[in-house]
Amino acid sequence: MSDHKHFLRAKTHFFKDLDLSTVLVGEGHGDSNFTGTKIIATVGPSCQDVEVLSTLLDAGMVGARVDLTWGPLDFHRKSLDNLQSAMKKSRRLCATVVDTLGREVMVRRQVKLGDDGWPMHEETFNITSGQTVVLTTRKDVDAANDLLPVTYDKFHTMVEKGDMIYVGRYLVCGADVASLYLEVKAVEGESPSTPDPRSTV
Repeated sequence: MSDHKHFLRAKTHFFKDLDLSTVLVGEGHGDSNFTGTKIIATVGPSCQDVEVLSTLLDAGMVGARVDLTWGPLDFHRKSLDNLQSAMKKSRRLCATVVDTLGREVMVRRQVKLGDDGWPMHEETFNITSGQTVVLTTRKDVDAANDLLPVTYDKFHTMVEKGDMIYVGRYLVCGADVASLYLEVKAVEGESPSTPDPRSTV
């Protein structure tokens, strides 16, 4: 006989009256109108193995996020296989949330795969205030402190002199040291077929 585990219950997404303060009151056991709080975890190098995923499922995880915008498909395929094994082991179902690349313009940087198959940057960039940085659509150059190749071929058609461009890490607020605000000083290149299409900021 398995031990009974008590999970906290959250209020429903609707209210029985207009008293919004009721959201601060705990859900009673006698009320059948409730929805359990949902826990979703991103599957990465620190939680990819079956044991850790099983622990997360036992702790209440109901959704596993797989971020296809970063990392090779083989890594994510292994994550999904391990999740299947963890569900069988823990006897708990888990939804899969797949995050795909949207309309982001990304900086193309050199990476190397670690022993676990997860990509890592080999070097950090140091860009200082007042420095000139070139954002380019060229595919034959490597990223550096003063040159950032971007993934959108028509990027130079989107900007003009005087525009502000925000460059930041994924899922950050813009207040950390990895974020940049760049002012466009000049735009060179009229189409992706020109020898050196780029935006200089």
